[in-house]
Amino acid sequence: DAIADDAADPESAHDVARGYLEAGATLANVGLLVAHSKHHLHSHYLIRNSELAGLTDGEIDVIAQIARYHRKSAPKPSHPAFAALEPATQRLVRTLAAVLRVAIGLDRRHEQRVTGVAATIGDDDTLTITVRGDGERGVTLEVYAANERSALLADVLDRPVDVASVVSDT
Repeated sequence: DAIADDAADPESAHDVARGYLEAGATLANVGLLVAHSKHHLHSHYLIRNSELAGLTDGEIDVIAQIARYHRKSAPKPSHPAFAALEPATQRLVRTLAAVLRVAIGLDRRHEQRVTGVAATIGDDDTLTITVRGDGERGVTLEVYAANERSALLADVLDRPVDVASVVSDT
């Protein structure tokens, strides 16, 4: 398993995870070509059944799973494709899908209003994701949407997650 091999080199594992997240984010909405309803499931099917040059079947499966879980249901052992993954790969998919959910919330209007993001862990063990906006249009909806989509991230990290905005750039 390539993921287990990367565990020996954390920097390499980080790069691999980043690549999976980028590919999953890029392809998450490909299912909209089929239908809006259940497009996350359509995305999973389309990615899983595509020949993506340079990627192994295992890599394609991870990317498809991240896209599948970018919305709606969290990954569950009762989902056969998810259950078939090795435990380390299941953790990776859950984590990256959780990050993607929050990221999608931060671009809720698809207008790239968020200009910066920082994360800190407070004394109360809460992960606070601080968002900076573009200054002219505000990011209230994006912060709201990211908070609404943060439950899986809180579950994965086993800590509360709060997304908040700061004074916007001018």
